[in-house]
Amino acid sequence: MFMTLILSACFVCLITVYFLILKSRYSYFRVRSIPGPSPTFFFGHFLTIWSSKLYSHQLQVWTRKFGSIYGLFEGTRPLYIVSDVNFLNSAGATRWRQQRYAMNPAFSAAKLKLMTPLIDECIESLMIKLSKMNNETEEFNIYKLYERLTMDIICHCAFGIDTDMQNDVDNELMSKAVVIFKQDIERMPLTKLSYLMPWATPLLTQFARSQIALFRCLNKIAPTIFPDLIEKIPRLWLLSKVQEVIDARTTNTTTTKRVDLLQLMLDAAVTRNEENVDDKKLSDDEIKANVFLFLVAGFDTTSTMLAYCTYILATHPDVQKKLQAEVDDQHEKELDFDTVTKMEYMELFVREVLRMYPPSVAAITRLCDQTTTVCGHNIEKGSVIQPDILSVHYNSDLWGPEDPNQFVPERHSTERHPLAFLAFGAGPRSCIGTRFAIMEIKMTLARLLRHYTVLPGEHLQEGFQLNEGVVIQPNAINIKLNKRY
Repeated sequence: MFMTLILSACFVCLITVYFLILKSRYSYFRVRSIPGPSPTFFFGHFLTIWSSKLYSHQLQVWTRKFGSIYGLFEGTRPLYIVSDVNFLNSAGATRWRQQRYAMNPAFSAAKLKLMTPLIDECIESLMIKLSKMNNETEEFNIYKLYERLTMDIICHCAFGIDTDMQNDVDNELMSKAVVIFKQDIERMPLTKLSYLMPWATPLLTQFARSQIALFRCLNKIAPTIFPDLIEKIPRLWLLSKVQEVIDARTTNTTTTKRVDLLQLMLDAAVTRNEENVDDKKLSDDEIKANVFLFLVAGFDTTSTMLAYCTYILATHPDVQKKLQAEVDDQHEKELDFDTVTKMEYMELFVREVLRMYPPSVAAITRLCDQTTTVCGHNIEKGSVIQPDILSVHYNSDLWGPEDPNQFVPERHSTERHPLAFLAFGAGPRSCIGTRFAIMEIKMTLARLLRHYTVLPGEHLQEGFQLNEGVVIQPNAINIKLNKRY
């Protein structure tokens, strides 16, 4: 009985100390004179964040109330929300810079130009599908076609995988990729638990590593011992396909190599048996991680940007006519990399679409890697900075004198603050695939507008209901097409 009382007292003391630590943690922003909404004990602001359909819109609401710099808590982890462009800055760790150094050559203008025929081939498949379903009286969801287009392009241009994805409605790669890429890591139970109980993070990290180790083991032995297992686990299946492509490349003895992202990463790779490893090279795990990253960006993000562009075309006929006039001026030319790059109004149009509808907010969160002072605020090492992109993009001081809520492509003809446009991030850690994505979007829109006029479907607005996970995306883009030529 005595020992039970002692243990009970110790337990109560530990719980009391823990709650006192939590309480003191929630004074983090208050002692720094940084405003913000009051946190809920233990959860911080997660209850509001998790219940919000659109996290980015909730940030806008808080920004209007608390200003351009304020604080939130993810559990007990402090999070700076910033829409002051003079505050925003980005830096990268050494290993990140080495990975970027190894991959940069894949996105040079010269390399992108080499990929133009592959992109055009995929766009041609889309145009054939559109010609078969062209009926001015019937609407359809073009967003679904864009998803297959962008996955087709990324498979051809990035990893040399030839697919018939746009015509094969039961394509296995497409179906499994959709399952994987629609998962929101931030909403997963393990991620939530790590934020709510940071003291348990080492245990959770170890658990995650054990799962990864098991996953790698299964990836190696499943094809021979558990052949049916791969088919049931989409991520395992996709990893096995990536490994097949890597194996085919590394065992290829021909002198001719395919020029794509994967090959450039493999050229910078470190073999497992190599000694005297060069830090500037990529490991096998880094290659696979970047393969997944590029697949996500190339598939989900680009298809969503095309969807937003098409929505604007359907709802702004005056803008569409200007774009068609610019495309028609190039009637004797192929709509390739050189041609679409010179289309000035197309550039303004795409940038304005991305200003009003940035595809992702969470993707450009930054971690402060060393204690520093910014705009009079002492930012401690380990602090997390989340730009409020929508508040920046709709700031009349940055984007006036025209109303930022109106679609005005010409506003981009005026020089703006270098951090006023954050659709792809900013600084050295901006999206590496920006030029590839923009080229893909411009070539697709130019081909579409050369042959069709986009008309709004009866259910256009009904389908244009936004959801937010990793990407902010509409449910559907329901349109009609009117044949021009």
